[in-house]
Order: sequence, then C-alpha cells, then structure tokens
Amino acid sequence: MTDKLQGLPADVLEQALADCMPETIRIRRHLHRYPELSGEEAKTAELVAETCRKLGFEVRSRIGGHGVAAILKTGNGLPWIALRADMDALPLTDGKQNDYRSRHEGVAHACGHDAHTAMLLGAARMLTVLQPYLRTNILLIFQPAEETCSGAAAMLRDGLLSDIRPDSVYALHVYPYLPAGSLGLRRGAMCAAADMFEVEVSGRGGHAARPHECTDVILVASHIIQALHHIVSRGINPLHAAVLTIGEIHGGHAGNVIPDRVSFSGTFRSLHPETHEQIRSKMDRIIRQTAETWGATATFRLRQATPVLSNDDERLAHARDVFGRFMPDVPLIDIAEASMGGEDFAAFLERTPGCLFRLGTGSAPATRYSLHHPCFDIDEQAMRSGVLALTLLALHP
Repeated sequence: MTDKLQGLPADVLEQALADCMPETIRIRRHLHRYPELSGEEAKTAELVAETCRKLGFEVRSRIGGHGVAAILKTGNGLPWIALRADMDALPLTDGKQNDYRSRHEGVAHACGHDAHTAMLLGAARMLTVLQPYLRTNILLIFQPAEETCSGAAAMLRDGLLSDIRPDSVYALHVYPYLPAGSLGLRRGAMCAAADMFEVEVSGRGGHAARPHECTDVILVASHIIQALHHIVSRGINPLHAAVLTIGEIHGGHAGNVIPDRVSFSGTFRSLHPETHEQIRSKMDRIIRQTAETWGATATFRLRQATPVLSNDDERLAHARDVFGRFMPDVPLIDIAEASMGGEDFAAFLERTPGCLFRLGTGSAPATRYSLHHPCFDIDEQAMRSGVLALTLLALHP
C-alpha cells in the first residue's frame, strides 16, 4: 500500500484490515454452515441488517424480498458509491467434510455468495473505522435471489434507488480459476445473458403394449430436446457464443405405462442480443411444431433472467488504477474470455455505470473445484484482497 490515500496513513488502513479479517472469516463460515435458498434468505438478511445497524449504518430491510440496503451518509453534495454482494445459496448437497460444511441438507453455498456477503460486511466494518477519511456517501446492497436471476430486478422495482442515485456501482465474484488473492479484470462483456425455460408436453397416456392408442409424450419430448440442441450448432452464427442446456426432466410412473405428460426445463445463454432473440424465436417454433407433428401439445414458458453483463470502460479503468496504486502486491489479471454464466448484477449496471471483477480464490486442490460443484470452497485468506478492494473503491471515488 502507498503512504497516503485521502490523507489516510497506510498503517491505519493496514490495521483496520487486519482487525476486520477474523470477523469476516467467522461470518463467512457461519453463513456457509447455514445457507438459504433464493428467496428464503431471512436469517442471512437478519444477520446482515443487525451487523450493519451496530456499525452505525442506516438499514433498510425487505427490499425486493429479503434484500438489505445499508447507508452511510458522509455529507451533502458528495458522490454516492454503491457496493453489492449476493446472499443466496444453491439447491445441492455440500460434499465437503469440515467443521463449516452446510448443516442444511440439500442446500449449499457452492458459488461463494457467503464469502461475498462476509467481505462486504468486512468492508462495512472498515469504512466505519475509516469514516473520517471518506469523501463519498456509501450504499451497500445485499441482494437476494441471484441464483434465480431475479433479486436485482426485484430490489430495483421495490424502490432501492428511488432516493439514491449512485455515481458508480461495483461488485466482485470469487473465482477458483485464478490464484488466491489476485483480482481479475475484463473490459466489455463479462457474463452472458441468461434465460430460463420450462416445457410441458401433453398427450394421451395408456398401456405400454398399445402405443398406437396413445401419444408417447416421452418420445415426443426426446425429439424436441434433440431439436433444441441443434439450434446452437446449426441455427446460430458460429462466431457468436451461445449455449443451451436441459438440466431437468420429469415424466412417467412405471416402465409399462405411457404417461400423459412430460416436463423439462433448462437455460440458454449468449453474448449477443441479436443471437439471443434468434434462439428464443427458434425454440418457440421447434417446440410447437415438433409436438404437433406427433399429435401432442406443448407449452413453452420463457423467463428472461438477466441481460449481458458489460463493464463500463471508465469505471473499469478507475478500478484498475485504484488497485494498481494502492494494492501493488496484488496481481491484476486480464481475463481473456467472457463467462457464459449469467450474473444478476447486470440489472444494476443497466441503471448505474460500474463493473464486476473477479477475486481469485484457488490455492490448492480443495479450493479449485468449479463454481456450483458440491465440494466448492475458497482459500479464506483471499478474502483479504476482496475486502480491501471494496474498501478502496469506496475511499477513492
């Protein structure tokens, strides 16, 4: 760290960071033990609100569900900086065997949102200590339902920014593919647009020995699924990245019964708005026409989840400058390719210029499992870089 930041001595900043890290790790482990699914983050939100209130923030709760906003107003006429963390977990079983593994069967923080929330609370703790050096007003956003790509839009609809207009908004996401403690930056598109969809195929069920009297909806669904997978390979410009995945399928009662309905669901992602629209229209036509060809009917429900996340050039350059100047020992890594994963933070970036950056958390085999893997974990020492990066962005508008 350099000697001065807004008149802040480096040793004061270093001491504030050292003091906050034990509590940051403790909170991360607590949240990891007690994860909550999207839309069910009541206890997490309660912990966040109580912690911020004790630190002296003005707290607004139940925004767009269990969303929490924490406000630290320094002075009139000063710019507003918003920092965001997500709070929800995934519906899968924690595969780790350690003392902070999930106590909630079938629910796990396999995407690092526990760490995101803990790091933003760590930054809140630092900003309270360093408040005399602040030249910004602070809005901390603790967002629910990121995994369903619905929480950011819900918070915005519920008036999160009705009386506060941030000049910038920043967020980070843990990343096991980068060295622990490093920061990953990318100009332009960072994450793909993501839609979720559900399909139900209906027909006439009956005896497996008399298929001619039935409409074999399992067979019809298989034709539809095969055709949908051909959209990306044969219906889209190969230079435009896109992916379509069926992740869930349900149907049938017994091996000798032809059911009357089958349902399946999935997602598709792309980095080009035009390509995204092409996929939507092709899906609708393929599903409807394939079902009709085989005498079945099909319903297609599409939920437009999140747009392409594109970092603002100016805010990204600013973040790079701040990190380079005041975190000289932390490697800054240029991320070469956008992720096909969706990221709900895109909804905030449509309203406020800002950027998402990656925090490297991989240091050993146990911390290099992919995001959404049952054994996903992080090198907790990497959170030091995350807390400091968020704090510096608030200190240096």
